[in-house]
Amino acid sequence: MKVIFSCNFPFALAHGGVQTQLEAIMRELPALGVTVEPERWWDAQQTGDVLQYFGRPGSAQHVRLAQQKGRRVVMFENLDQTASRSRLALFGQRCLTRLGRAALPGLTARLAWEVYRELDAMIYVTPIEWAAAQYLFDADPARGHIIGHGLELEALAALSEPAPAGDYLVSVATIAPRKNTVRLAQAARAAGVPVVFLGKPYTTDDPYFRKFEALVDGQFVRYPGFVSEAEKFRWLRGARGFVLCSQFESGCIAVYEAAAAGLPMLLSDRPWAAQVYGGVPGIEFVAPDSAELAARLRGFHERARQLPQATFPVPGWRDVARQYLAIYEAVLRASRTP
Repeated sequence: MKVIFSCNFPFALAHGGVQTQLEAIMRELPALGVTVEPERWWDAQQTGDVLQYFGRPGSAQHVRLAQQKGRRVVMFENLDQTASRSRLALFGQRCLTRLGRAALPGLTARLAWEVYRELDAMIYVTPIEWAAAQYLFDADPARGHIIGHGLELEALAALSEPAPAGDYLVSVATIAPRKNTVRLAQAARAAGVPVVFLGKPYTTDDPYFRKFEALVDGQFVRYPGFVSEAEKFRWLRGARGFVLCSQFESGCIAVYEAAAAGLPMLLSDRPWAAQVYGGVPGIEFVAPDSAELAARLRGFHERARQLPQATFPVPGWRDVARQYLAIYEAVLRASRTP
């Protein structure tokens, strides 16, 4: 089997979880007997059995052309921001989607809304994202799959090692508005709670990052910067708990790392967290824009203690790759069925 990976966003422009995920799966599939290549748009002779998109294809025609050449087409998509909208906002978007299809089919074609009816399979990290795809775009319920994130085996081993307990919370995230980094830093200072921030901005001259830097005091807002993986794991293992106030996420690899370290968590009350991790012991939720954030942060810091086991089970990337392979095998079998 040969799989072609296609991604419409250059990683040189922004780092993030999709890059980590794509690179890990692309590395692990060959160990399972799969040939994997990045899409070479300039190579008219490139062949493959499965075309794996990371992100929505440009149009339904792209999908149909690939299928006409005998390829099955699978899409991984983040719908984290969309799935975290209110029910009223989602209802309004659904109405607009249906109106657009009826009145402006040319526009909906350019927006690639029709791909959900053409794809052989669709993959999402969380159930709420898959539910949003069905609700908004009439994605075929029989073609959807939920596959969570994984971690490197070395990371799982390192994060499970015992370490001396420190008196701080840790937050791992890009320094960016959607992560509510500045809001959390302000709350840490107001609460008098030490929080270690690990991550980097998209650019160091970003005004938002400058605003965050002005809050760094080395006491309650600590910023070692974008550290190595080994140092990040040391900070996680020594923390009392993990905190993240993002507006939206797709599972979030940093949450998986915190879980592997057995950390209790204080997460945003937005759907990406509350509806996905609700009911997991040791995980609490708070509104990022709430006046109670500082008080909740202080109370969480006082209660938080590292758990004797993972907060929730975290697989390795090889296991995640096996789930992708199972989908590829299924769509290829279906294509051969009379």
